Amino acid sequence: MKNMNPITKELIAPCGMNCAVCSRYLAHINNLKRSQCPGCRPRNKTCFYLFAKCTGVNHRIKYRDAVFCFECDQFPCKQLKRMDDRYRKNYGMSEIDNLEYIRQHGIENFLEDQYQKHRCERCGGIISAHNGKCFQCDEVTRLIEKLESR
Repeated sequence: MKNMNPITKELIAPCGMNCAVCSRYLAHINNLKRSQCPGCRPRNKTCFYLFAKCTGVNHRIKYRDAVFCFECDQFPCKQLKRMDDRYRKNYGMSEIDNLEYIRQHGIENFLEDQYQKHRCERCGGIISAHNGKCFQCDEVTRLIEKLESR
């Protein structure tokens, strides 16, 4: 039986963040009592972390005429570079690289690439980019469940 890729287009934020591999999103879909987020696009909101001051693409995304930050003439902007530096250093991933991949290879290829990179070999779930854990079968879920049952 072929596994279905749970990483969808709506989970790729305008900044190139793959929300499907975010620990807050994984907590949300696994109904864990901790900080949660359903993702930028599913909330129909602009980027929570990056774009409070954005006048470029994030502003236009609100009005549906832009999809990703690479469509902006300011790409990569100061805010995106700052976030990208933090993610490269702390999590070994790059939103700018994600956006370049999408621009060069298309969103469908990016979704499959991300699934192959973040797929749990044991259960087929998604491994968090933030803590390296599968929220379906790793200790993170069992520990949280144990704490909640007290």
